Amino acid sequence: MNEAPKASLLFSLAARRPWLVLAVALVASVLSIWLTTQRMEFLTGRDDLMPQNTSFNRDYRAFRAEFGSTEDIVVVIEGDDAEKVGNFGSRLHDTLAKDKRHFSDVFYPFALPYFRDNGLLFMSLEDIKELRRNLTLAAPALRALSASPSVQTLFTYMTGSIDRYLAGDEKQLPGILFMLDKLGAGFTSFGTGKGSVPSMESVFMNPDSAFARAGRQQILTALPVRDMAGFVPAKAAIAVVRAEVARLKALPEFKGVSVGLTGTPVLEHEEMTTSEKDITLATVISLVLTVVLLLFAFRGVLNVTAAMVSLLVAISLSFGFATLAVGHLNILSMVFAIMLIGIGIEYGIQVVLRYQEELQLGAGEMVALERGLTRNVWAIVMAAATVAAAFLTFVFTDFRGIAELGIIAAGGVVICVLVTFTVLPALLVLLARYRKARKPAAVARLSEHGVMARLLFGRPRLVIGLTLALCVASLYPLSRISFDYNLMNLQAKGLESVTYAYKLMRSKENSGYFAVVTANNAADAQAKTARLERLPSVDHVVSLNTLVPDHQQEKLAELAALQRELADVKPAPYEENLSLMELPKVFEAFRNAAVALKERLEKERRPEAKQAAAFVATLDKFFAGLEKERDKNAVGMLQDFQGGMFKELPAKIELLKQSLAAKPVSEADVPKELRSRFVGKTGKLMLQVAPKGEIFNRDPLKAFLDEVRSVDPHATGEPVMVYESMTIMRDSYRLAFIYAFVAIVGILLFAFRSVKFALIGLVPLLVGLLFMVSGMWLFGISFNSANIIVMPLVLGIAVDSGIYIINRYRREEGSAAGVILSSTGVGVLLNTLTIMASFGALMVARHQGVFSIGAVMSLGMVACQIAFMVTLPAVLTLGAKK
Repeated sequence: MNEAPKASLLFSLAARRPWLVLAVALVASVLSIWLTTQRMEFLTGRDDLMPQNTSFNRDYRAFRAEFGSTEDIVVVIEGDDAEKVGNFGSRLHDTLAKDKRHFSDVFYPFALPYFRDNGLLFMSLEDIKELRRNLTLAAPALRALSASPSVQTLFTYMTGSIDRYLAGDEKQLPGILFMLDKLGAGFTSFGTGKGSVPSMESVFMNPDSAFARAGRQQILTALPVRDMAGFVPAKAAIAVVRAEVARLKALPEFKGVSVGLTGTPVLEHEEMTTSEKDITLATVISLVLTVVLLLFAFRGVLNVTAAMVSLLVAISLSFGFATLAVGHLNILSMVFAIMLIGIGIEYGIQVVLRYQEELQLGAGEMVALERGLTRNVWAIVMAAATVAAAFLTFVFTDFRGIAELGIIAAGGVVICVLVTFTVLPALLVLLARYRKARKPAAVARLSEHGVMARLLFGRPRLVIGLTLALCVASLYPLSRISFDYNLMNLQAKGLESVTYAYKLMRSKENSGYFAVVTANNAADAQAKTARLERLPSVDHVVSLNTLVPDHQQEKLAELAALQRELADVKPAPYEENLSLMELPKVFEAFRNAAVALKERLEKERRPEAKQAAAFVATLDKFFAGLEKERDKNAVGMLQDFQGGMFKELPAKIELLKQSLAAKPVSEADVPKELRSRFVGKTGKLMLQVAPKGEIFNRDPLKAFLDEVRSVDPHATGEPVMVYESMTIMRDSYRLAFIYAFVAIVGILLFAFRSVKFALIGLVPLLVGLLFMVSGMWLFGISFNSANIIVMPLVLGIAVDSGIYIINRYRREEGSAAGVILSSTGVGVLLNTLTIMASFGALMVARHQGVFSIGAVMSLGMVACQIAFMVTLPAVLTLGAKK
């Protein structure tokens, strides 16, 4: 039982010097961890993953050199009251602009006198004409309200105006109907609690005009000072912005203003934060599940301890290798630790299970351990070679992030094999003295003649026929599966940065996702702008030219006429006096006048009768609400209504009158801080080309870029970088897949020295991949820039597990079914389950990219398991008879 074996060269070191092997491994692990903590960096930008020698990247670098970085923190400020939104942005701008430690540039257009003084000129001519019509209709009411801004004044004026109309003054009707329409909207919104009372902008301006929308949604950008020593370079700057936004939002004067952060630094920060948390949690869950599976399979703590310590040593050494070989991790390669949990334990499982099998057959501890090691050497080396080759093919691609992942993962696989052949046996030798003596026993395995075995292995022709039918059926899902270009789909659901990125995409006034075209001079810019704006997919172009309003002569004439109309509107200060004793009579008189107006219009069968009737119904609901709250908060409701309408009316009227005094402006009047954003260091002009629709997905993105590039082949910007990098990533993986397939075929031919067995070794690969893609299609999962990294792993595992089975089938006695039911087959099953545990743990992630990695890998392992346990034995039975 305890005879000393004639140790092989591989086993002799671990058997004779186990403490030395373990000590060297532990010291190397500690040094690797120290080296990693001191020198490992994290590249968070997607630019860091891209090839640097492509034409599109050169265009982007040239653009950055000319115009500087555009990776701003974008603060989106929204609200129904444009003035309130503007004040919020101005306060935020003033605070952030002083913080030179965190921000190199803070830009807020509303804070510039250029826009405050000339803002109305940026309205369209038609909108200015409508503004004039509305203010002309409302001018009599404004004169009354300016003298005494209150609910009492409003209702008293409206009552008098209606009375004058009923007395025969027809000129009163247009103004009455205009005011009733605006008041009705305000009563409805305020009375249902779904909004606020109508602001001055909503009363006098077209709420759907571009100018009004721009007022309700304003943008502040802050260029962060990047701290390259941190995990996320803009982390500190983002925290400062969030803190100041939270402070301002807590102030009562900014009630109703909503604020969100987006932009490349914020998107990257939230992506890295969520994915880091998700991967950390998944790693813990993966390790726990792996331990549970090993306890179930090994049925003992000692072997599990040996296997897990070896795994941790391999992972530690792999981090050290990654630090020395590459020096940093990126958003793709940071998941390699999860990969190594599944890969690294695989080789140890084969050794330990064969070791236990030999013990059960009556071998002594050392003999059993040596056999467990040496009889798996060839299979483990070949299996590891397939996985390493699959990863190493990444080096031949143009995508830097993928190439680095290939180097790190391939090196990690080699380290896992070395640890399996050294540290694991050394630990098993050291722990052997603590193992209870076993009596020889028959090997406990499932019978080849049981019901389940006969069902799985008894009809190989049927199995192959069904497999072929399912593979043919899988060709349809294979033709339908797509690559998702939308990077937003990788983010965790509900993230503020993603929500506001989509908002800006849908905003024609503040589009934050645009292509960039450069022009050499003003004439070139004008010509390119005209060509671009004729393109079907282009909404508009923003450039230095758009910063000078068009049709100024006509607009100034309209504003001058309006200025004369409002010359005698002189607002008095607002006083919060409701005159409660007089209000019931005022309300009753106003309602009676409104009813009389309705009846008069109905009697005359005028079309305006419907409008008057609708207003009376709305007014009654409003008064009913006041009556209902009479004993509770009716006074408070009236105070809120009056304050909402009139508290800021005097100031807004004064601001409006100042805006009406706009003067002609030229390019020379454009302020330097605004001009510098569109004029480069050498005088080139930037044209920001906004898309007409959302372009996050591939087809609309490609159509948009193709059209823009028809005007300028060197167009650049974020959409170009995303499209080109995702295309290169997709094509790189396709190329790597071809390389890996060729390498694996070569390895199989070398391992088996047989074309027949090499072809049989490809069966699990082809069946597993087809079934995996079918599963993805059924569950609505597309390939994306995150989950596509599992493809080489699936490729390698689909072959390496087959190598274990084929190797034992060829070298030892027994049927194909017997191999599947032996320790080798159990090991393959356990390998697959541990990999599923490792990657399945990623499905707890909020980050959708990380989640999709776990989902695709789990589907791949289920598909490969079917191929290993059902299809491969049938093929071996019929096609590889000994």
